[in-house]
Amino acid sequence: MVRRATGSYSVGVRRREEIVRIATRLFAEQGYAATSIAVIAQAAGISEGGMAHHFATKNALLQAVAEQRIVETAEWWATLPPSNSVLAMYDEMVAATRHFTEEPGLIELFVMSISESVDPSSSAHTSIAARYDAVIGNIEQRLRSGIDSGEIRADIDARAIAAESIAVSDGYQVQWALSNGAFDLVARIAEYSARMQQYLRA
Repeated sequence: MVRRATGSYSVGVRRREEIVRIATRLFAEQGYAATSIAVIAQAAGISEGGMAHHFATKNALLQAVAEQRIVETAEWWATLPPSNSVLAMYDEMVAATRHFTEEPGLIELFVMSISESVDPSSSAHTSIAARYDAVIGNIEQRLRSGIDSGEIRADIDARAIAAESIAVSDGYQVQWALSNGAFDLVARIAEYSARMQQYLRA
């Protein structure tokens, strides 16, 4: 009995992950408003009733897509080699931004979903807030390691700088979305990166 329940749960988790992956692709290609739950269900090979079992509403699915984006961002920061210059993570930030602009639909989804999750009554509020805290904590830890190694000046507030780095990245993505892509997101992030490296260097 236990094994069957565990197996069923594992299948359900994989199915949910597959739905999020498919929804992410379709939202990015067709736009959130133009992509119906029925289309996503068809692409996932399940019924609309099956979709409702995993995601009660389209908004809940949007929140799951946003959370996955934050998870992937956190994983990206964590994959930077320990031997890397701590300051080089700002160059990587530019590279990541360039990658984001290659999937403009995902930027728009991210901005939309984050605005939805700000509401404390949102089902995704707690989980996305926790994900944000984890990303900021990872950057803070890297900055502190740079202070310890003598690469970064010792008089900074590592937590504040980490929060600022995420705020700038996400804030610029909002401006990019509002300008319909006219805002030069990569250039602005590159300028910020250069400025931060100069400021932080010991």
